[in-house]
Amino acid sequence: MTRIDIDIERLVLRGVPAEFAEGIGPLVAERLSQLATADRRGDDPPHWAAAPRRARPATDLDTLAAQVARDTWASTRAQIREGAS
Repeated sequence: MTRIDIDIERLVLRGVPAEFAEGIGPLVAERLSQLATADRRGDDPPHWAAAPRRARPATDLDTLAAQVARDTWASTRAQIREGAS
């Protein structure tokens, strides 16, 4: 079974309050891992990945981590898939 693990050493989020920026790296890494693994396996993405783009700022770590992961995966998916080929 394929599982893609992602490790984020340092994550910089501009405009994010310090209390959110602290400790969000592992949450984003886990969400990215879930997206990449599902994509690689051809599975449906996790339920949180289908959430629409928020019109207002996220107010909790889980929501912010999911949004950062979705945005990151959307912008890097093609390059990662090309590199894996």
